[in-house]
Amino acid sequence: MDRDARLRKAVLWLKKKDPKLKRIIERVGPCTLTMMGRPYPVLLRAVISQQLSNKAAATMMDRVKEYYGNGKNFPDAKTLAGLSVVKLRKAGLSVAKSETLRRIANAYLDGSISDRKLSKLQDQEVLDLLCGIKGIGPWTAEMVLMFSLDRWDHFSLNDLILRKGIQRNYGIDENSKKEILEFTAGFSPYRTIVCWYLWRDHAAGI
Repeated sequence: MDRDARLRKAVLWLKKKDPKLKRIIERVGPCTLTMMGRPYPVLLRAVISQQLSNKAAATMMDRVKEYYGNGKNFPDAKTLAGLSVVKLRKAGLSVAKSETLRRIANAYLDGSISDRKLSKLQDQEVLDLLCGIKGIGPWTAEMVLMFSLDRWDHFSLNDLILRKGIQRNYGIDENSKKEILEFTAGFSPYRTIVCWYLWRDHAAGI
């Protein structure tokens, strides 16, 4: 069964699982969950995007690619590791984010992280490895898990939009993380797809 067929099967399962989720799915339409690329660029993208609007993040990413990459892609690990914080600051990045990007590049250079290694690890192992780098928090690591490694069974508890979506649709307080985690466990093994629909539902302002 190819990925599109498995995705349709997952959505059908979710529609049968929960009537409220069924209504969200029918409002949003077919799931078009796609991957953003290899872990390395997705990780850089997630770090830059932390606590920024989509527009501001896109501007900074474009600058990093233009100034230090080839215009379309981020600089490779060797190039990035060789950039000073001062240079990265010229792209609009904060000192903290500049330092984090350099740490990621060095981790790739010394082999403690690689795209291949990440692809072979279990979900929690991926999160533990990435969060072991200063400046990478759970949300950033989760974005790699969900949008690069194509793991379908993860609910990003650290994403406020998702917690608000659960509160709006199911009445569970957005700050009751334990309760949200217990509730969303019922959507396993397709929790990532639930996240995708809650994000899209929010974006549509429905």
